[in-house]
Amino acid sequence: MPQRGHRVFGTTTIRVSKVVNAPLRYVYDWCTDYRADDWRLRRKGAIKPTFRVLRVSPHRVIRIRLNSNGSEDPDIAIDLVRLDPPSDWHTDQIDEADRMAIDYHLDMLGPRKTRLEMLVTERWVTRDFPTRTELRKRVSDTWGRFSKAIEQSYRSGAPARD
Repeated sequence: MPQRGHRVFGTTTIRVSKVVNAPLRYVYDWCTDYRADDWRLRRKGAIKPTFRVLRVSPHRVIRIRLNSNGSEDPDIAIDLVRLDPPSDWHTDQIDEADRMAIDYHLDMLGPRKTRLEMLVTERWVTRDFPTRTELRKRVSDTWGRFSKAIEQSYRSGAPARD
C-alpha cells in the first residue's frame, strides 16, 4: 500500500533503444495510436485491463488503465501523453506506486528501419521497487514484444492506425 503524502523512496532513470524493421512514420503512427483495446499487447497470461482513451486535442491524449482482477499492476494508472510528430512523444504516467516519465524519440536508419530511443524516469512512492537492471529488463522486454508486433503489422500490410 502506498505511503501517505508524496514521499519518493527511489528514483531510477534508464535508456532503452530498439531497432524496428518498419518506416519511421509507420512506427510513430503505430506507437501513438492509443486505443481502448491496447490490452491486446499484454504479455501472455496477463490479466486484461480496461482502457479509456480521451483525445483532448490533436497533440494531447489521456489514457486511463483500470485493473479490477487482482493483477500485479496498480488498480488505476493515468497516462498524460503529449504528441510531437513526426518523431517524438512524451508520457507522464501516474499510478498508486510510482510516477513515470518517458521521452520517446524515433530516428530513421533507412527507408524501412527505425530506431526507437526511450528515456525512462520512475519515481517510486512505495518502499518496494525494482532495481535499475530489473526496470531496464522489464522495459526492454515490453518494447521487444511491441517491436515484433509493429514489424508483423507492417509486413502484413495492416494500417498503423485503426
